[in-house]
Amino acid sequence: MDSSSYKRFTVSRGFEYSYYVRPAAPGKLTLLFVHGFPSFATDWRLQVAFFEQKGYGLIVPDMLGFGGTSKPTDPTAYVASLLAKDLVEIVDAEAVADVVAIGHDWGSYVVSRVANHSQDRFRGFSFLAVGYAPPTGVTVGQLREMTQKGLGYETLGYWEFFSAPEAPEIIKKHIDSFFDLLWAKDGRVWRYNLGPTGSLQNFLESDSRTPRVEAISTEDYAESQKRLVEQGFEAPLCYYKAMTADLNSANDKTIPQDKLFVTKPVLYLGAAHDAVAPPAIVRKSLELCPNHVSKVLDTGHWIMLEAADEVNAQIEAWLQTIA
Repeated sequence: MDSSSYKRFTVSRGFEYSYYVRPAAPGKLTLLFVHGFPSFATDWRLQVAFFEQKGYGLIVPDMLGFGGTSKPTDPTAYVASLLAKDLVEIVDAEAVADVVAIGHDWGSYVVSRVANHSQDRFRGFSFLAVGYAPPTGVTVGQLREMTQKGLGYETLGYWEFFSAPEAPEIIKKHIDSFFDLLWAKDGRVWRYNLGPTGSLQNFLESDSRTPRVEAISTEDYAESQKRLVEQGFEAPLCYYKAMTADLNSANDKTIPQDKLFVTKPVLYLGAAHDAVAPPAIVRKSLELCPNHVSKVLDTGHWIMLEAADEVNAQIEAWLQTIA
């Protein structure tokens, strides 16, 4: 991703976003790629390379708290509806029409709010690994109970650690173990060392190790690790603090019920080996997306890197149906 293709834009909230941008060829859609935690715009590099050479327009931001974008440490800045508004302002600043928003991880959560608040502004929405998250107003406590009951095991215990004041320093001190766990090759590692309450902190402080996803090069791991350590985790972890403080659930209650439905085209690509966001928990929310296409890929959470060719092919085929 050529550094000369990055731009900067200050949204109405006063935060400055850095984003990669390429204009669309005539008749082509523009794709807004939205990353999650702990990522950067460059995590979409394999999608950028693929769709750029096919003439699609691209807007790929470093999300708030990451990379070249502002890094506030107030969790209230990370309410998903506000992040969604930031993205729409960037799209409007680029003066592009025919835009499709594509999210992964927390990016899927933010794209969900883009769909709720600004559905008419977009041609469609795609959710990778993490599915559409309707604004139900459910608290984190209720969500943890629901997922544990539905799956038979705990998935969100790590949110508690990520929200703790000591988390940034613990992560930096044990950064190799952190990267091993977040990019674990074996999806079962998440079930036993990420989801259960207290397991993530125990894994880090014992300097435990596990093989990482092989689709990411040693150089890319090193660069990502270096950037995250230098920039710190205080801002990125605010995504979790906004959840555990129920800031998002409170905001969700203000969204009209008729906004829950996403009638525009939706593509969901699930990750079969994602223990925290397994496809089984997405089915209910997809009922709110009557014009959806879904497919589960034989991959882990980092779907756009682990199965880039298939992800790109699935997205392109879907785009052609709505172009």
